[in-house]
Parts: sequence; C-alpha cells; structure tokens
Amino acid sequence: MDYALIGKIEKAKMYATEPERIQFDNFSVRLSGDNESVHDVGYKEGDWQCDCQFFKTRGFCSHTMAMERVLGEMITQA
Repeated sequence: MDYALIGKIEKAKMYATEPERIQFDNFSVRLSGDNESVHDVGYKEGDWQCDCQFFKTRGFCSHTMAMERVLGEMITQA
C-alpha cells in the first residue's frame, strides 16, 4: 500500500472542503448555451469575458453569471 498517496488523498479532501484556499487568476471555459450554441467564457484578474453579443453590449451575460454561480465565493470580483 502506498501510504504517501493515502496522505495526499486525505489532504486533497481537506483542501476541497476549504474553498477559501483557492484563488482563480485566470481560466477559460466553453459553455453550451441554447440553440446548440457554444460560448467561450473567460476570467482574467477579476474581469469576465464572453464572446456572445449580449456581453459585448452590456459587459455581463447569462454565461458569465452562470459561471459566477458555479464558482461562488472562489471568484474575486474586480
């Protein structure tokens, strides 16, 4: 039995229960929208981006708001 691996798994479980340990700097995702559309959503240093038309005119959209709900307090708003 790999006891070192067991310790790492336990530590990972602990980290997962403490989301305040996690800070996102940047990432990108593809979000499947309605009508078979797929949108590129990004986050960089506190700012959201999306390739949809609504975001381009308003600076937010259902895609970025969905990601905010999924990630909750792990995302710092600019």
